[in-house]
Amino acid sequence: MLAKGSIRRARLRRAVVAITLGAALALSGTVSPALANVGPPPVSTVQSAAGTITRLAGVDRYATSVAVSRTFPAKTDAVFVATGADFPDALSGAAAAASKKSPVLLTPRDQLPASVAAEIKRLAPKRIYVLGGSGVVSGRVVSTLAGIAPTQRISGVTRYETASAIVKKFFPSAPEVILATGRTSADALVAGAAGGSRSVPTLMIDGTRDTVDNATLQTLKELGTTTIRIAGGHGAISIRIEQQLRTAGYDVHRSGGASRFETAVELMAAIGPENPTAVYLATGTDFPDALSAAAVTGGRSAALILGTSACLPTVSAQALNKLADVPRFVVGGTAVLSDAAASGRSCGDTVPKQGTWRTSGFTFSTAVDAPYADRPPVDVHDPSIRLDSTGLRIYNRVDNGQRADHPVAYAQYGISALAEYQRTGERVWLDRATRHAQRLIEMHTDRGEAWFYPYLFPWTYPGVRMGSQWWSMMAQGEALSLFTRLYEETGDEQWKGAADHTWQSFLSPRSTSEPWGVMTDGGRLWLEEYAANVPPLMALNGHIFAVFGLYDYYKLTGDATVLKYLDGATTAVLEVMPAIRKPGGVSYYCARANFCQTKTWQNAAYHPIHIWQLRTLARLTSDGRFTTWADRLRSDVPGSSTMTDQLDGAWPIIEADPLDVGE
Repeated sequence: MLAKGSIRRARLRRAVVAITLGAALALSGTVSPALANVGPPPVSTVQSAAGTITRLAGVDRYATSVAVSRTFPAKTDAVFVATGADFPDALSGAAAAASKKSPVLLTPRDQLPASVAAEIKRLAPKRIYVLGGSGVVSGRVVSTLAGIAPTQRISGVTRYETASAIVKKFFPSAPEVILATGRTSADALVAGAAGGSRSVPTLMIDGTRDTVDNATLQTLKELGTTTIRIAGGHGAISIRIEQQLRTAGYDVHRSGGASRFETAVELMAAIGPENPTAVYLATGTDFPDALSAAAVTGGRSAALILGTSACLPTVSAQALNKLADVPRFVVGGTAVLSDAAASGRSCGDTVPKQGTWRTSGFTFSTAVDAPYADRPPVDVHDPSIRLDSTGLRIYNRVDNGQRADHPVAYAQYGISALAEYQRTGERVWLDRATRHAQRLIEMHTDRGEAWFYPYLFPWTYPGVRMGSQWWSMMAQGEALSLFTRLYEETGDEQWKGAADHTWQSFLSPRSTSEPWGVMTDGGRLWLEEYAANVPPLMALNGHIFAVFGLYDYYKLTGDATVLKYLDGATTAVLEVMPAIRKPGGVSYYCARANFCQTKTWQNAAYHPIHIWQLRTLARLTSDGRFTTWADRLRSDVPGSSTMTDQLDGAWPIIEADPLDVGE
């Protein structure tokens, strides 16, 4: 027999259900009795070391969207309704809802849940916006909604057209726009949350393509966009898209990482509120809860952090710890985001960092001639070097003869043109140096604050084939030299900024999905010329050219961290020389153990380059060990008159194609 209090509570629950369900059924159209999650969905609190955590959740995704919506006051300006079955049509709606400080509620295709209908009636919006076509939200549901408030459907033939239609509807102008891939949900949802607080809309594109479609370009033009934020790492939106937009004159920045969790943290840091009023946590493994969270987050200048069911990835946990003093909300039940995860439990993974490396305590003289002072990388008067109508060097791929961007070729020509300008005072050479530096900026890709200059074509060297996207610290170092020297010559801050961003690439840890090039190998700091998901080759010439870039930047800044990298990388040269030298023969191109010490890697074009580089390091460090190694290499091939001419004559082959190695 039930106690009187229990009977009274049971009667009250039945009354609430009856009243709410009756109100819902009175609406125009129909609602789904099977989905009648009526009444206020559960709101619970959990105490943690960080304080009180409020959980907003229901028995399913539809009820959870209602739980979030109930944090909005009645008499709202608008309500957004989207399908809960798939993400594409709802993605751009998060920023739109945030701009209107309105919730996003979810529905199945054919029947509106009674709880959703009741919640919309409570909100009493001036207008309801349905996101997506009849294929995702049926006409029956739209009719039901129209019985509550004036209803408008916003849709297009594709997910991308729907996103564009949403943005055009709610953002008549947008100086800044976020682009996110339409193939997955997480990046776009966090983009909506981050941009919503500043009324920055999100457009979706197919990030796997090489170019942005014409319709999106036209939308950007109509919005008056000048700044574009790319949401997602290099697997989400291609570098070629980034380059296309930058070349077209847009100010382009990428916020992305190796995972959706890193991307979320980067996006919030880059464009989210500076001082969040609250933090919302949602699962990063499915879209519905994050969609509901994104709308409320953007509208309230809060932060959105993604996690997993059991714990938070390290980057998410670190970001959450920084917001320990603001209210914390969890969207979704414990099955999708546990109390432990909501409390900040880390998954135990670590953010990769550079290892430690040996140094020698070198004293680098800044009073001596800088690298290349005795012989610039290329002969700018060489008639075989072709320039296009803009003054940019033309490089044709070895494999198919097609033109491609070659960052080392650009940087080396730019360094040499600047040297020619300093020698002659003729403005044309400064213009050409500037043109090559500008193209490097246009073609760069971001990893955090670091700029990388990618190779976007495949390359094969003996035993290894690299894919169509790889990185080279030789390119990074020579670009660093060019930017630094242009700044010293002109005082133009854009070159200092480019140098600063390029230096940041030396601080980026090794990655399987993001740009990299610096690694530690047995306590050696190595600057890898062929950085990809292949074993490092440890090419000596590329490493030393990167060292020259560090030297130029250190000479400019005097920064202690730059010196640490410069010292470590220079120390590594001495340590690998026994693996590079072939007594009595041509030196090996690279130092990778049990791989490079074969006849295949004895390349006569690079032997004199190694000698010249070692002599340059001897000048920069005043350390006789580099001279000793240079003399040893010289004595190993005494009968090569060609090499003697290269070393002692007017022009060495410094610019031997950095990819022309092996057989």
